[in-house]
Amino acid sequence: MVLDADSLTKHYPVSQGFMKPKALARALDGVSFTLQAGKTLAVVGESGCGKSTLARQITMIETPTSGHLHLTGIDVATADAATKKRLRQQVQMVFQNPFASLNPRKKIGHALEEPLLINTTLTKAEREERARAMMARVGLRPEHHQRYPHMFSGGQRQRVAIARALMLQPLIVVADEPVSALDVSIQAQVLNLLMDLQDETHVAYVFISHNLAVVELIADEVLVMYLGKVVERAAKRQLFAMPRHPYTRALLASTPRIDVGARQARQVLHGELPSPLAPPPGCAFHKRCPHAVARCQVETPLLRQPTDSASEVLVACHLAEQIA
Repeated sequence: MVLDADSLTKHYPVSQGFMKPKALARALDGVSFTLQAGKTLAVVGESGCGKSTLARQITMIETPTSGHLHLTGIDVATADAATKKRLRQQVQMVFQNPFASLNPRKKIGHALEEPLLINTTLTKAEREERARAMMARVGLRPEHHQRYPHMFSGGQRQRVAIARALMLQPLIVVADEPVSALDVSIQAQVLNLLMDLQDETHVAYVFISHNLAVVELIADEVLVMYLGKVVERAAKRQLFAMPRHPYTRALLASTPRIDVGARQARQVLHGELPSPLAPPPGCAFHKRCPHAVARCQVETPLLRQPTDSASEVLVACHLAEQIA
C-alpha cells in the first residue's frame, strides 16, 4: 500500500463581509481510501465536490485540517519539513491544461531536466540523457528537446507533462482531468500511454475526472464524491455493473453510450448542489434524491458495505438494500 487516507478533512474559513463572523467551507469532510502500487483510483463527482481539494492534500500542496494521510507509512500531516520535501518527490501531478503547466519561455528539455536539477546530484550530461530517454518513452522525437511549448499540439504538450511527472520515478501520479482539454481521438492516445507507463513503472495513479467513460477505461477502483464526502467506493467493474448510491446512478445515466443496450434510463436530479458553507443536515444528497425518506433528513449515513452485497463495495446510503 502506497497511500492511506483516514477521515481526511479540509475546511477553509471564508469571509462573509464586514463585521460578520467567518463561515467554514467543508471542502473535504471525512474522506477515507487506500491506494495500492500499480493501481488506479478514480475520483469522480460534480464540480465543487472536493476532487481538486483532495488532489492538493495528496500532493502536499496543502495541509489537512484533520485526519491522517499516510504515504509509504509516514503521516504527511504531522511530518516535518525535511520529510515532506523528501516525500514530495514521490508524488507528482499532471494538470488539466498542459499549456498553462509549462513555462512558455523555457524549452522542453529544460522542463524535463529541472526536477532532476533540483532534487538530484546528476551532472548536466546525465540529466539530458534521462530527459531524452523519457521523451522516447512517451512518444516524443529527439528534436523536440530544443523546442518551446507553443510549438507542440495539445496532445504532445500533455505527453511532455506526463514525462515531467515521471522524471523522478514517483510512486504516485495525481492526474487532475488530464485529457478533458484534448480532442477525443487524442484522449485515447494519452490514456493508452498512461496505462502503458503504469505497466512499465508500476506507478499508482489518482485519476480525477468527471468523464465516466474515461474512468471506465483506466480505473481499478472508483471513489464517488458529493459535497466533500465519499458516497460510494467500489471496484470499477462492480460500480459500473450495479451502482448502489442514487447519486452514482444519476452520474452513470448521464454518460453517453454508443451501445444502445448499455444505455441507462435518464435520471434528472432536481435542485442545486448545496453550498459547502451550509451543508444540509442528515444525508447531504437528500434534497435531490428521488428515494429520500424522513430518516435521510436527520441522520447522516455511514460509509458501509450493504448487507446484501458479497463484493467489496461501500456506500453511504440508508436505503442501499431497498433501491438495489
